[in-house]
Order: sequence, then structure tokens, then C-alpha cells
Amino acid sequence: MSNIKPDTRVTAQEADADIDSYLALKAIADYIPRNPAHSVEAATAAYNGLRSAEEDVLLAENTLAAARDAVMEARRSLRNVIIGAKNEVRVIYGLNSNELASLGIKKKSDHARHSSPAKKNGSGTASSTN
Repeated sequence: MSNIKPDTRVTAQEADADIDSYLALKAIADYIPRNPAHSVEAATAAYNGLRSAEEDVLLAENTLAAARDAVMEARRSLRNVIIGAKNEVRVIYGLNSNELASLGIKKKSDHARHSSPAKKNGSGTASSTN
């Protein structure tokens, strides 16, 4: 029978304390438990299982980091090609072409034209002659 529930989360601090206890248990020369599930051999197997699982996590994290780096490099590569292709489409088809618009770039003719505001005299009102 287990001493803790299967869904109990063991914190890193608790695990560190358990490792310290395991190392101390190994140093007790005349320890002979009544329950073999609590033997030094069982503790050694559990400790080795923990170390193996931690190593698996570390390797998986490194693999994930490498995969994320590969994705970022692939994104940069695609971005570089697309920016170059957009520039080529500008040169080949022109700034008002449908081909340029199909790439998600506004045609030059579609940009809003800015008009200059009516000029006012120094008092802020339009000038009038009397």
C-alpha cells in the first residue's frame, strides 16, 4: 500500500529532502525493514528511476528548444524569400498592379491623398477685405 495518494504532487523541495533522506538511509549499516518495499534496494531503484525520468525531461526540453530554434530559422528564411518576392513583384508589375494587391500590399492608387488645409491668417480666421 502506498503512503501517498497517486495524484499527490511532490514539490522539488520535497524531492530534494527525500534524496537527502535516501542518502542518509544508505549510510545506516544495520537497517533491515520489516516491509521489503521500504528497503535500501527499493529506495535505490526509486532514486534511479527518478534520475532517469529527470534525464528524460532534460533531453526532451533540449529537443524542444532545438525544434523551436529550427522553427524560428525556417520562419526567418520564409520571411526573407517573401520580402524579396514582394520587391520583385513591385519592380516587375508596378505599384498599382493587381499582382501586388494579391500579395496583401496596397496599390499606390489606393492610398488616401492628403490635401493641405485652407490657409488662415494670423488670427485664426480666414482673411477678408473691407
